[in-house]
Amino acid sequence: MDSLFPGRFDVHMLLGDAPHYKGSIHDDEVARTRGYKAALIPGAFVYGHISRAAISAWGEDWVGRGSMSTRFRRPVYNHENITIFTGSLIDDGKALRSEISVLNGDNEEVAAGWIALPHRATPEPDMSALQFLPVPEAPPPITAGGLPVGAPLHGRERILTDEDFRISLGAFGECHPLYSVRGFVHSGLLMRMSMGDVNSGWKFPAAVVLVEAEAQHFRAVYPGQAVRTAGQVAATYERKGKHYFVSDEVLFADGLVAATFKRTQIYG
Repeated sequence: MDSLFPGRFDVHMLLGDAPHYKGSIHDDEVARTRGYKAALIPGAFVYGHISRAAISAWGEDWVGRGSMSTRFRRPVYNHENITIFTGSLIDDGKALRSEISVLNGDNEEVAAGWIALPHRATPEPDMSALQFLPVPEAPPPITAGGLPVGAPLHGRERILTDEDFRISLGAFGECHPLYSVRGFVHSGLLMRMSMGDVNSGWKFPAAVVLVEAEAQHFRAVYPGQAVRTAGQVAATYERKGKHYFVSDEVLFADGLVAATFKRTQIYG
């Protein structure tokens, strides 16, 4: 493990051909017509790739109680090579922690954050009063600046299948043997599901842009479990004419808290 801190991971970014990318900024042809050199990689994928460092260092222990945070600074493009750098390992008495920096091929920092493994399991939050609100069939429109603090988040209840598991590993280009041997679900997929459910609850005035994401894990999630998301809008603000919201999200697996996410997004 010591060789990983400091260390590096080289990743070739490659989006799959998922139908929902067609016609969006995550489609190479569409992105180029808008002046980008290729399709933009969703922030959730960059987040998922950063988790490689945590899995390589701490394995299943991190899946059960680890945490991480990522702030996205620049776009990452399809077909681009990025390098994930881990800093020296620091023990603050409560957790092992390493700073993370992600650079593109032009040596520009595209994301930064940290990964951590607490020495002891984090106490689970009390979610007994949290309301589960299904994603509406016709999401209500939200104007820029119109999203209220305290609004409940939306979610879908679903059974994670073996196919979901395999597709997610392929989407992340993930080949760490722990996933196939132990069979737990990729952290990047958990965050993508929660993010997708929340963002499906409203019709936003513009494409939503992920700015920052922080995760705390409480237990591994496996195919066959029922998962759902709940939570609330924790804060909203405006900066340089752009409107942001911060969401506190809880991902449940078979009714138990599996992970919490705090995400900041631009929505208008």
